[in-house]
Amino acid sequence: MSRMWCGGSARRRAGVVTGAIAVGLAAAGPALAAGTASSGSAFTGSDLLLAVSASSGGNAWAVGDYFVGSTGKQLPLIEHWVRGKWRLVSRPAVGGSSGGYLQSVVALSPSNAWAVGGSRGKALIEHWNGSAWRVVAGAAVRSKNTGTQLSGVAASSPKSVWAVGSESTPHGLLPLIEHWNGAKWSAVPSPDPGGLAANDYLTAVTASRAGAWAVGTSAPGNIYRTVVLALERGKWRQQTSPNPSGLGNWLGSVSAASTRVLAAGFGGYDNPAAAQTLVMHRSGSVFRLDKTPDPGGLTAQDELYGVSATLTGGWAVGRYKAQTLTLTERSGHWIHVASPSWPSTATSILEGVTAFGDVAWAVGQYNVDVTTSKGLISVSYSLILRWASGRWTQVPSPNR
Repeated sequence: MSRMWCGGSARRRAGVVTGAIAVGLAAAGPALAAGTASSGSAFTGSDLLLAVSASSGGNAWAVGDYFVGSTGKQLPLIEHWVRGKWRLVSRPAVGGSSGGYLQSVVALSPSNAWAVGGSRGKALIEHWNGSAWRVVAGAAVRSKNTGTQLSGVAASSPKSVWAVGSESTPHGLLPLIEHWNGAKWSAVPSPDPGGLAANDYLTAVTASRAGAWAVGTSAPGNIYRTVVLALERGKWRQQTSPNPSGLGNWLGSVSAASTRVLAAGFGGYDNPAAAQTLVMHRSGSVFRLDKTPDPGGLTAQDELYGVSATLTGGWAVGRYKAQTLTLTERSGHWIHVASPSWPSTATSILEGVTAFGDVAWAVGQYNVDVTTSKGLISVSYSLILRWASGRWTQVPSPNR
């Protein structure tokens, strides 16, 4: 497939409620997954997956985090699709007593992958060398007291890897971009569309031989607006992007297949009862809105969190009416495709998607109610779906 290595869009969700991706969440790092209360001997915690990336039909990575109720610790979660099965993979010890999390991953080859997130209020970068994951030092950004996190990673080659996220300052959030040149990570200047009066942060990045693009959100006057950046002649510059909803708009994912670029999110950011799917495509130096279905209707939360572009179409995933949502583009039209959800009224959500040839992977979580000695609690389990032979099926995930 001609699509270059593209990390999934990933953002931490707090209780999977619209508006929970608020500025405080981006600044402080992820909140714990819904229903992460300790349940004694019945259950030790919750886990979820936020991003997935494949370098071939036989090699894919999924990342997220899990919460251990008995210790109160949040830890990175890494799973590997190899030899026809998803398997848990050991990850480096990070975070001390406060743990850490991973939000995005990009698979370049069986011996090369990157994952990013945060730990102890600082950006976390990990690298797979074919036998083990290792922590790699990122760029030093501003003062030691500045908080940073990375939410997206992508690569156009082994010697050109991009990571994006946010930097927390006394004035608010600033976009953060880092670049790996094959030897070290360095910070790269980024536009700050809202200036000091706004909280601006980046959620995802993609790269191909045709260029690199990043997306995120700017909130001047607390009105959330889409942000799209493009790498032009060695500098990141803001692109024109639509904002169809007067209640706020949010982008959480971007993907490129050669010169074809898709970004996804949702409109109605400030109206948790009526969010609408949002997909846009690159047209020269601007991004234009696509017409997408809203299966839940005007009174439901129809939200997209992951997107994967192909040369002839693409996938976008999220949730509607608290169940999984998958859209696909065929012949220039986006249509709703049925996908498995947990058979209950509890929440199922897809956070990331990647396509390779005729196969696609989508990852996320589902929540179930568990009866414990402390009463009824909600816990989350990682969810993995596979698209093959014209339908989505659930694939076993090795939960913690």
